[in-house]
Amino acid sequence: MKESFNSERFKDTEKKVAVIGAGIIGLSTAFLAQKAGYDVVIFSDRKPMSTTSAKAAASFKPHEVPYDKLTESMVEKGWEGYERLTTDYKEFSRIVGVKKHTHWEASSAPKELAPYLNVVEDFQIHERPDVPGGYNYGWKYKTFFIDVPVYLKWLEGTFKANGGELIILDKKFENIEQLKDLPTNVVFNCTGLGSRELNNDNKMHSIRGQIVETDLQPDMDWSFSGDGFYVYPRSHETILGGTAEHFVKDEFADNSAIHLIIRGNKRILPHLSMNSVNSAYAGLRPYREESVMVQAEELGDKKLIHNYGHGGSGFTLSWGSAEIALNLI
Repeated sequence: MKESFNSERFKDTEKKVAVIGAGIIGLSTAFLAQKAGYDVVIFSDRKPMSTTSAKAAASFKPHEVPYDKLTESMVEKGWEGYERLTTDYKEFSRIVGVKKHTHWEASSAPKELAPYLNVVEDFQIHERPDVPGGYNYGWKYKTFFIDVPVYLKWLEGTFKANGGELIILDKKFENIEQLKDLPTNVVFNCTGLGSRELNNDNKMHSIRGQIVETDLQPDMDWSFSGDGFYVYPRSHETILGGTAEHFVKDEFADNSAIHLIIRGNKRILPHLSMNSVNSAYAGLRPYREESVMVQAEELGDKKLIHNYGHGGSGFTLSWGSAEIALNLI
């Protein structure tokens, strides 16, 4: 380990919780565990801003995840979680990095109403010419927008301010048996794609998403997704995307995808060109076939609770998934 773990304080409490993974699922689980009165330590081979979560767009909208009863419950609980968050920290919204704003979801062909639309606000159906980008059909609604760099740093900082420890490992855990040595009664496995090896879960596979960063759009106070492409304006830059490559394992952006993303998003930002690209990168969404994994099992004298496989919906499902996982204690 790169840091020493203060195990002494765990001798004084029966509420001992370890979280494996420092992405959005791990941080949210740790945050709620602290709220419930648990003493929490996070173990990870990456800092939060080096995880896959740091590469997300992101807004409250399920994407690249099987939609079943469990997912539906996570969406409903997740919306309530963000409502509580924005209410509790209303005066510090810019510091937290979460707010409500308008999102357009457009398409060239008509499509059935998505089940998650029952939780968003001010939902409207539009058709051309009232849809941005000249799309034929569009849904307009208010949802939560997450400024990812701001939000992840706030979650990490709040977790530490509440007495949590973040232990950065020299290397990741390689198998479940290693978790038996952790000095806690409960362990949450929030390792995302890493659970394919850690938990020997062959239902896990990657979906590569390639991302382009361009300049801030100060006059754009709404986000957009249409026919697979998206535009998300943050406080310091604008995020563009539009790829979903199943089973691809490398995290490198390629020029063909960058050209595709620029062309696809010119309908919303006509000024875009290859000269607009400030940086480009790729992330691997942790997709699990059939369903997200939220399940408890015994591991020696500990309880191991799995919480992973959220695909491209980590930020959307994080609070709901963490609440369900915590209830498994």
